[in-house]
Amino acid sequence: MYQLLSHTMSTTDPAWPGEPTLKVEAHSLIERGDNADTYVLHLYNHFGTHIDAPKHFNPLGKRISEFPISTFVFNKPLLLDIPKNMGEILAKEELIQFRDKIREADLLLIRSGTYQWKQQKPLEFASRGPALHSEAARYLMEEFPSLRAIGVDWLSIASPSFMPDGIYTHQYLLGRFHDHHLFIIEDLNLKDLDAKRLLRVFAFPLLVEGIDSAPATVVAEVTT
Repeated sequence: MYQLLSHTMSTTDPAWPGEPTLKVEAHSLIERGDNADTYVLHLYNHFGTHIDAPKHFNPLGKRISEFPISTFVFNKPLLLDIPKNMGEILAKEELIQFRDKIREADLLLIRSGTYQWKQQKPLEFASRGPALHSEAARYLMEEFPSLRAIGVDWLSIASPSFMPDGIYTHQYLLGRFHDHHLFIIEDLNLKDLDAKRLLRVFAFPLLVEGIDSAPATVVAEVTT
């Protein structure tokens, strides 16, 4: 059984303050007398559910299309519930209590509960979301060699409320100061995911040559 963890993109979805959103332009329409319906998508590569690859904050890092597709299959995902409110930090100390579980995982999913703001309070969701503290990011990088990615249910692993710490968080996770990296999967829909039924996660990015990161279709395989 499979469960979609990506949000369906909408032109009304919020984006990081000042960044582009989605625009959809009809190129041909049957109702206008054309033979087919076709559309032009003006899509920012850090909009909606997407994967940050190393090149995003690491000048020596790889771009999203430079990884084999098997890289985006996670066989030991772990979902943690760590409730957060607007403008709150997720600190290293909150992860330490789960260290034995994280040590076995190749993908760490964090459900803060803030996904509900996306529809209810979109401006606050974009501008005052939670953030993973840079020391927590460093802890994940240095203590868990099996971990390959982290995914969150808020807009960005960083927050406009906590810059420039968010820059360091991205740099740590994307390998700027280490010989390895963690992919960052942002703006996930983890609302109805059952941690006990979680088997595997597939996070397949849109492969476009030359770009750092990309929107992704993320699917969980769960037990029936």
